[in-house]
Amino acid sequence: MELGSDESDHNVAESGRDDRPLLESRRRRLIAYCRHNGERICRDTAVLVAWALVMTTWIQGFGLPRWLCYVVTFVGVVGYTQATTSWTRPYVSPDDFGGRSADARPLQKSEQRHE
Repeated sequence: MELGSDESDHNVAESGRDDRPLLESRRRRLIAYCRHNGERICRDTAVLVAWALVMTTWIQGFGLPRWLCYVVTFVGVVGYTQATTSWTRPYVSPDDFGGRSADARPLQKSEQRHE
């Protein structure tokens, strides 16, 4: 049985065998995630949008029932997600340590500023 990305990230982080940096800031984690996976996210989006457009055009062109369009699109999306690897995190999150930093000290609550 293959572990999910979050579960395997959690196990690697707990074991201490991870060379990825610990990022405590949510903003920095989001930026790092988007930089690391940006190309994959764009490619996956383009493939899925193209699939939906082609299937919609093809099904409407042949005069097939509209519900078939939804089924074919759904099956295509599920098949694509099963055939491709999941996106990865290039960092270790403090959430992996149960609310504690890597050196076992409690994390401080971030104060959000609303401007």
